[in-house]
Amino acid sequence: MKRRAVFFVILCVMFVIGGASNKTEEEKFLPQFSSSSKVHPNNFFDPRYFKPESSQKPIPSDKKIRGAVVPHHLLAHRMIADVFSKMQNAPPNLLILVGPNHKNLGPKILVSRLGWQTPFGTVEADMEAVDYLVSYNIAKEDEYVFDGEHSMGNLMPFIKYYLPNTKVLPIICHYDVSKKETKKLAENLSSLIQNGAAIVASVDFSHYLTADEAAKMDKETLKALNDNNWDSIFLMGNDHLDSPASLATLFFAMENVGIPDFTLVSHTNSGILLGSDMIETTSYMTFLFQK
Repeated sequence: MKRRAVFFVILCVMFVIGGASNKTEEEKFLPQFSSSSKVHPNNFFDPRYFKPESSQKPIPSDKKIRGAVVPHHLLAHRMIADVFSKMQNAPPNLLILVGPNHKNLGPKILVSRLGWQTPFGTVEADMEAVDYLVSYNIAKEDEYVFDGEHSMGNLMPFIKYYLPNTKVLPIICHYDVSKKETKKLAENLSSLIQNGAAIVASVDFSHYLTADEAAKMDKETLKALNDNNWDSIFLMGNDHLDSPASLATLFFAMENVGIPDFTLVSHTNSGILLGSDMIETTSYMTFLFQK
């Protein structure tokens, strides 16, 4: 009996060791953490597209980032990291994150009160900010839609890594959210920004075009933004950008708080990043609003 018991223990130890050695590269990368409440799952993290680094162009000490545009394709991970790393020296007390609802599921403007799992811990949602938008009927809650929305999920590991103590107000918009609706949303977000929040639009630009076609579309988009031609922006389709409403919410909110001018920090496309001009591309840009 003793021999059988010893043999059984040896088998159990071998099983545990074997199971540990068969972990995927991603599982090896992920530290253990726990959360006291239900959270959105870590659906999108890919360690191949997360290379922690410091910003190469630090923000002047007398400036603070109040608004930004970042991509949500992980191929552009260095651009995402650059923006959030620039916020480290003066982190906002709340990060308002606005992006597209790619599948147009649920009500037109959605918020979530759940946190997000990341390899670095849980990004917590700001309950008071969520309640504020819901109570004024600016947005509705639908947690299910957020589970599969990469315009939010792809950014959460960057937020937790670079801004570990900052809570988020996540907002996703249908493609057909109107200029009037975004102005109302921006108006309600402006008081949060005046109290120390920053707003980030999660937006990718021209889709499914050749490099030359993408460059032409991006030039048109930038001209419309510089001219404040929002009627034109709201008529643009996926060949220009994937979320006019998210971009407009950011720009209208910045105008409301007296920061109308933006800086184009970086601009590229997937063809350049992959070293091929033969593929259909997606364009990526990052903008900063500083004060």
